[in-house]
Amino acid sequence: MTSTDSIKDRLAAYYHWNYIQALEQAIMVANEQKSDIGEVRRWSLKEGHKDKFQHFLDELKTSQKNTSQK
Repeated sequence: MTSTDSIKDRLAAYYHWNYIQALEQAIMVANEQKSDIGEVRRWSLKEGHKDKFQHFLDELKTSQKNTSQK
């Protein structure tokens, strides 16, 4: 399983069951592993979760800012 697949797996749990811990795990993987966010975006839109994908991106950017300030 690639890091991109792992992110999609975790986001699926967030998208379908509002599982916040899965969102946090997706962010952690995205921060720590090289992944194809464009593919995650394509898949998210195909699944009909544009708003939740945008929330993922916003949280990812926030986490990256917080990490760089340490």
